[in-house]
Amino acid sequence: MIEKSPAAKPFLGLRKVFHVVNSSVVPIIYWFLPFIDTAEEGRVFLLTLLFCALVLYVLFDGARLLSPSFNRFIMARFSLLIRQSEERSFTGATFVCLSYIVVVFFFTREIAVASMLFLTLGDTAAEITGKNWGRRKYLGRSLEGMGGFFTVAVPVAWIILQDWRVAVMGAALGALVEFFSIGIDDNLTVPIGSAIALWALTTFI
Repeated sequence: MIEKSPAAKPFLGLRKVFHVVNSSVVPIIYWFLPFIDTAEEGRVFLLTLLFCALVLYVLFDGARLLSPSFNRFIMARFSLLIRQSEERSFTGATFVCLSYIVVVFFFTREIAVASMLFLTLGDTAAEITGKNWGRRKYLGRSLEGMGGFFTVAVPVAWIILQDWRVAVMGAALGALVEFFSIGIDDNLTVPIGSAIALWALTTFI
């Protein structure tokens, strides 16, 4: 009797597609901003947009967590977009919005955009690589996933910051932040930690 091989892990689910599209909007807007005259106007516009979004996310999550019936309704209807682990906590979208506010407020446009794309593309690559090919794991994270993050983050940082040394070291530090974000939502730690690392590298190299 021939044993059936286990079903292949899905390459990319609807939730991950939603995450990539949703979290890419802000860095794309910030990088191009064709309708804004100055960089400072663009920064103020984006911070206003992000703050309004954060208020909406907090109100939504607050209502969901305070009302068990509403929470059950949301989890049943949007189970493809919300992780089961987020049933009793704030969703990742709330942490994404908060971390984006921090990096846009405190760092230059180039560093903010690079750190946001580290989350959007690097973290996605880490999750896909880890789930499909991860073998060497530590508390749920895999070295293969960290490699996927690094592979994607290097060209992103290189294109934006125009310095291969900063790109390589920044991608490595961002991958380490993602790898060791245990017990803390990496939607919060990856952009902020990566922005700090990129700022330090661009300052001292």
